[in-house]
Amino acid sequence: MTRHSSRRTSLRDMLGERLSRAERYLRVAGYFRSSLLELVSEEIRNVDEIRVVCNAELDPNDVAIAKAASEGTNAISRMLVANWMADQTSLDALFEKDRYRILHDLLVSGRMKVRVVPRDGSTVFLHGKAGIIEYRNGGSSAFVGSMNESATGLLHSYEIMWEDDDPEATAWVREEFEHFWSLGIDLPNAVVEHIGAVSRRIEYRSIEEARDQLGIENPASVLIDRPIYKSGQILRPWQKRFVQTCVDDWKLYRKARFLIADDVGLGKTLSMASAALVLSLLSNGGVLILAPATLMRQWQTELRDNLGIPSAIWSSTTKQWLDGKELPLSFKGDSGAVARCPMRVGIVSTGLIVSGDEDSEIRHLINKKFAVVILDEAHKARADRSGKDGTRVGEKRLLAFMEKIAVNAQSVLIGTATPIQLRAEELHDLVAMLAKGANHVLGSEGSRGWASDACMGYLTGEIPWPMNPTDQWALLRNPLPPSAEDPIYRQVRTAAKLPDSKVDGPRYDDLSRGVRAELRHQFERLANQTNPIIRRVIRRSRGMLEEAKLLAPIEVVVHPRLEDELSEQLFDGGGLEMGLAFRQAYDAAIRFCSLYAKARPAAGFMKTILLRRIGSSVAAGLATTRSMLAGATVMDEEDDLIGERSRLPLTPTEIDALREVETSLVAVFERDRMDPKVAVIVHYLQNRRWLDDHGMIAFSQYYDTAAFVAERLCEQFPGEKVALYAGGDRSFVFLGKERRRADRDDIKDRVKTGTIRLVAATDAACEGLNLQRLGSQVNVDLPWNPARLEQRKGRIQRIGQRRQQVHIANLRYAGTYEDEVYGALSERFEDIFKVLGQLPDSFEDAWVDAVLMDREAVRMFPSRVDLMKSPVEKRYWRDIADDKGLDWESTEKILSSRDLEAFMRTGWS
Repeated sequence: MTRHSSRRTSLRDMLGERLSRAERYLRVAGYFRSSLLELVSEEIRNVDEIRVVCNAELDPNDVAIAKAASEGTNAISRMLVANWMADQTSLDALFEKDRYRILHDLLVSGRMKVRVVPRDGSTVFLHGKAGIIEYRNGGSSAFVGSMNESATGLLHSYEIMWEDDDPEATAWVREEFEHFWSLGIDLPNAVVEHIGAVSRRIEYRSIEEARDQLGIENPASVLIDRPIYKSGQILRPWQKRFVQTCVDDWKLYRKARFLIADDVGLGKTLSMASAALVLSLLSNGGVLILAPATLMRQWQTELRDNLGIPSAIWSSTTKQWLDGKELPLSFKGDSGAVARCPMRVGIVSTGLIVSGDEDSEIRHLINKKFAVVILDEAHKARADRSGKDGTRVGEKRLLAFMEKIAVNAQSVLIGTATPIQLRAEELHDLVAMLAKGANHVLGSEGSRGWASDACMGYLTGEIPWPMNPTDQWALLRNPLPPSAEDPIYRQVRTAAKLPDSKVDGPRYDDLSRGVRAELRHQFERLANQTNPIIRRVIRRSRGMLEEAKLLAPIEVVVHPRLEDELSEQLFDGGGLEMGLAFRQAYDAAIRFCSLYAKARPAAGFMKTILLRRIGSSVAAGLATTRSMLAGATVMDEEDDLIGERSRLPLTPTEIDALREVETSLVAVFERDRMDPKVAVIVHYLQNRRWLDDHGMIAFSQYYDTAAFVAERLCEQFPGEKVALYAGGDRSFVFLGKERRRADRDDIKDRVKTGTIRLVAATDAACEGLNLQRLGSQVNVDLPWNPARLEQRKGRIQRIGQRRQQVHIANLRYAGTYEDEVYGALSERFEDIFKVLGQLPDSFEDAWVDAVLMDREAVRMFPSRVDLMKSPVEKRYWRDIADDKGLDWESTEKILSSRDLEAFMRTGWS
């Protein structure tokens, strides 16, 4: 036996000498990292057979997630590539190119095989280092020790190794090797291809060079080296297709205009952000992102974490730009600074447009030229349809603003999961807004076919398609789709020598006889599938992607249900029984809200805030009541305008009503009985094993309720870590009676690793919260905007969820408006989520009116809601969701990360 120490001799030289004489090499290595390249050398190039087994830090849960995604080894490949790239910089890739080539050649030839072993938390974490070298002269030696195949391990660390040429030692190490080899996963071809691509990869010298060589028109050159690819994720096929579709539009018209309507949980934000990054580089201009206040931080986080892009948020309160840490980037109090964002990407609240002063920030933005404008939650941009039969008589403020700013923007991307609210014409409103300053959307001037929202009658079937061939062609020719849309358009453009960038086509009389005959035969198909409305809407539903085998189906099991074995004493019908004192408090709250609304018709959310918060929890209702009595300012946590507050000059009658609410709620709060919502949650966690089998997140609209639930869960599970996930600096982790302030990213990371299994979160904070490691959810309250329930569900029913089922419990107090309306919905439609996924935001507006006018109207409200399925959704299937032809991962010429960051740190000019 020979003992080696890096203190006495070079282990690298020793290993190289042995390998120069080797015929076969078996190695139990360390981590699967790019540092594995240190194992690769000229000496190893001549070894006939090399087998390496290593630890990839693939948690079995993550492997399960990968396999569940129906992408199998492709998903595992992403994690392996992420591990490989984790410690790799652009300089590393440059310096190690020769080693990459050698490694790639060995893997492709089959002479080198690598398997990776997932971490098994119960038995195995592959950490030991050992190997066998079989020599060409027939001898062999085995070694064990601490040595890693890394520059640190071979050159800079103190390492030891014992080498033994005894056949018994070789047999012992071989047995260990073969055991782990049998547990390992073959290195997928995608990883091998990645290694080859990196061996050939070069960087553009500058962004200008990339533009000159049309390199940016390949989005992979911009996106493939972004942080998302180093974190075990990638842009999904449908996300890549959206980005490419935007770039293709820009290449033709120097403008991209699309509405993305993907389901919640399918990554619309990342799709739009990725497209905006590429389009801003193509257009060399600024990016304006308009989003509700509750989504602004999500946008900033998504840009930073997944794309490595810095951005600034406009504070409408302090009139200044803030960075990701809420530090100022501009001076306070300068409303004109809103048009001078110090970063390439600026994020502004849509609440500023809806409720702001048109003489301040809005007027500075309205005439600004942008490379890209993004509008999130685009369904909030509505027309005024107060005319007869819903006729449009004008635009509301957000839509009017977007129509003006679109004229000065090169690209406009808007996103919403519900492009149609109650009327199909609302979809036309959004597409018509996209058409401002872009003739290729609805046609050039003189196009009467699609300019009016009356054309939606064609798509809904209310108006028959024209029978006259000239009129039919008029609907197809302006705008004339590109050649790739259909062979008949290619034929028309070729015959007329029209480039795809030409918007309007030839007159009907100028078409050949053959084309006319083909048009008569194909008109209805072309009109349905290639009309400009459908071509501007890109929608991929979860069901569509599941059917295409791009996502695994995830069943949603809705609770409470009979087999849950809940105590009947907890319930009064479908709601949770709260007793006489609660009913008295709620009736007094109804009286207060009616008085308040009658005296202040324009009071906005204040008209119903007390009812909403009492319906959420007794704790939230009591806190709100006391704040009102104290004359404090009250802020709606869901309001779009950051910092909007309402002062409360209350009348004596209103104060009396609030005093009655307070007295009754105190009686409820101080009784010995556990709050029934908490009791139900505890039942599911303990008796239905949600805690051990799934982990759980509890959602509320309000911080007071989320904090109340977190504190009560700590009392019931004193040894369990409970996270309170909220906005600002109000996130905490509880353990027993101790509480520690926590960063939200830290909470997310600990949920991902399984350290935290219980989370109470607010809706405002949960946007962008991806908790697919949790398998159960409790809606502690039911929002008056039912679509928010679908958004909550999207936190766990997301890309990457490893379970085939997720469990969701909907809780409500008996006797509240939530109880009456949701009870009626449940009775009528069996599975509440099948309804809620289709109910529009307009539901909330009508609900508020019903509450304030007539309680009986609330009970009857479900029968008045038009649940018409989107009349064009069946045509969304035509939109491409796969990434055929978009092999971005093998891209060899890319932008420098340093150049890209410098570009994104350049402000608006």
